Amino acid sequence: TNSAGSNSTSATISVTPTIAGTPATTATVGKVYSFTPSVTGGLGAILTLSIQHMPSWASFNTTTGALTGTPKAAGTFGNIIISVSDGLTTIPLPAFSITVGSGGGGSPGPTCSATSGSLLLNAQVTRSSGISPLMVFFDATGTTDSALTANTTPFQDVTYSWNFGDTGASGTGTWAYGSNPGVSSKNSATGGVAGHLYITNNGDTNYTATVSATDGTNTASCRLAVTAYDASGSNGFPGAATTCVSSSGTPVAGSGGCPVGANVSNQSSFGSALGNTLNGKRVLFKCGDTFTGNNAVVRGQKFSVGAYGSCVGTVTNRPIFSGGGAGELVLGSGSSADFDGRFADLDLEGSNSANAFYMGSSVYPYQITLNNILSNGNQKSFYDYNASQIALVEFVMTGMGSYQGIYVNNSENQCVNGSRAYNCGGNPNYENVNYQALLGGLFNGAGTPTSSAGLETVRISACRLCVIESNTIENANNVGAVLKLHNGNPSSQGNWIGQYTELVELSDNLFTGRSGAQLVEIAPQNSVTDERLRDIVFERNLVFGTSGGSGKVIASVQNGSFRDNIFNGISAGGSQYGLQLAKRGVEWTGTPGAPVDAAEPQFDEAFNNTCYGSICIGFTGADFRSAANNGWARNNLMHSSGGGTTVTNSGSGNAISNNTSAVSNDPGFSNGSGSFKFITDYTPTAFYSGGTSVPVFFDALGAPWSPNWDLGALQP
Repeated sequence: TNSAGSNSTSATISVTPTIAGTPATTATVGKVYSFTPSVTGGLGAILTLSIQHMPSWASFNTTTGALTGTPKAAGTFGNIIISVSDGLTTIPLPAFSITVGSGGGGSPGPTCSATSGSLLLNAQVTRSSGISPLMVFFDATGTTDSALTANTTPFQDVTYSWNFGDTGASGTGTWAYGSNPGVSSKNSATGGVAGHLYITNNGDTNYTATVSATDGTNTASCRLAVTAYDASGSNGFPGAATTCVSSSGTPVAGSGGCPVGANVSNQSSFGSALGNTLNGKRVLFKCGDTFTGNNAVVRGQKFSVGAYGSCVGTVTNRPIFSGGGAGELVLGSGSSADFDGRFADLDLEGSNSANAFYMGSSVYPYQITLNNILSNGNQKSFYDYNASQIALVEFVMTGMGSYQGIYVNNSENQCVNGSRAYNCGGNPNYENVNYQALLGGLFNGAGTPTSSAGLETVRISACRLCVIESNTIENANNVGAVLKLHNGNPSSQGNWIGQYTELVELSDNLFTGRSGAQLVEIAPQNSVTDERLRDIVFERNLVFGTSGGSGKVIASVQNGSFRDNIFNGISAGGSQYGLQLAKRGVEWTGTPGAPVDAAEPQFDEAFNNTCYGSICIGFTGADFRSAANNGWARNNLMHSSGGGTTVTNSGSGNAISNNTSAVSNDPGFSNGSGSFKFITDYTPTAFYSGGTSVPVFFDALGAPWSPNWDLGALQP
């Protein structure tokens, strides 16, 4: 009991840190804590929180409740000082200490694991070292949890949080695009698979990434080690392994950003400067200069193409590649494999018939990163045949022509032996399409023509362990979707060969603009071929319909989790679903050659979404084969002044509860931007209560859900 000074008002105040509503006695890096005061008597108390005497490596975000840092050792540290104010007088409460875990213990390495109750966290990196800019994929898909039901998976119902341990420029900034631009951190992510680009310019640098996993009851954390080598150092491209190129004069090594000891070249053709083979070589083009050419074929193993000067890492004054023919940069040729390459800080200016990056047939590039690239005026900005560990990071595409703008794995699934039979004719060895990432980019398909065929802004035809995060993807043609994620086969009418599109994280994106009947398609390519998708997480995305487009996501998957999203279809007009869960193609039944109608998508979750339109969630086969079955829809918030339905259900076995019942009640969305184009615009101020416990432990802004659940993606 504390006296509120001159107010002579007593209040009994207690504060207990909790995680996901459960009292916590220890604090561990990667966990998120809530400090909610319990106040009896006195005036209305306002919680203030300050941290004192934390170890030097740790920091505590008092807004989100997240403890971050790189632990040096476990131990007991104090003190967390909590003060409660009644508006006039601040009352300090007794300090208490917390025990901080070591994030899994031991030295971090390329793999790590930790156990908490039924939860066994297993994580790994795809590569633990490489040359800056270094793209690393993080994979926690080996995690198991015996507490989950047989029909859900750890990829769906375990929440994963990543801190990449990057305190440099590549980790301290925020993404410029997506559903929460200028806020979403480059140094953190969620999902069973994640990706981060490490950039160092000051010598080789060691990083420690921390992953935390929770199922709401158990939480486990462990650490992974990554080393990014300085591109000019002994592990990169020292001395004459680098060439500086200028079209405006001869560069001077050791001056103006050209590294000491580098070769120098004065020429205006980027094709001549690159040559045909870049094994162990780096070519840097002068900021502000323009270079011309067509169809420069870049081949190599361990190579880099970038810029030198003040434009590095910025979006102004990058060296310009100007092409007017069939292509600007063609990666690889023939059947050779190209790997461990990076392109950065370039401006590719084309024409309506030009391609920016194109990878021809029978080329299987590996570990290729495109960072801070502008593709302006090109009809194709990126095409690959089949590839692995490909990343487009802060890639900007301004338009496209009569082809898809971005086409990942355009040759779809392939068997190494060339077979098109199930399990590759008895030898299930598939071309590697693992690990692809689109991070922090703008993909605008403006200019694509009206036609009878769909032209997507971004099309991904086969993908495993993939990340699509913090992008703005907009403006397909009149038939296509802005994003089409599907599972294609070598022949559009062939039998399924046995490889899933699976384990894909789509988060914090903005999908908007012109499209066909669907704005986003996560479904088989067609309604004839057996093409299957599973384990897809779609979270914190803003799907914003516009005039001439759609406001709908069609999902035909097994074990999909759609949570904390905003679906605004009101601008698209007509009867709009936010999310339609339906059978589009021939989903897997466990038996090759099963009848077309013998299977359907199932075990899909739609939790804590906010909808502004006529229908929020639809388990329905309208315009498709049949509804998804055996799924769940709970805690979805819906508003439509013209009437509508929060959840429609024509499937079987779907559990529907705790959703908005009176859609005409206005939740009073905050709309701070005035445009409804940011996820924060959908914070409700009324009619948001009535939720129930579901496996979603944080809202769309990362705040932990309290035991009193609200409806929708955001807590008021």
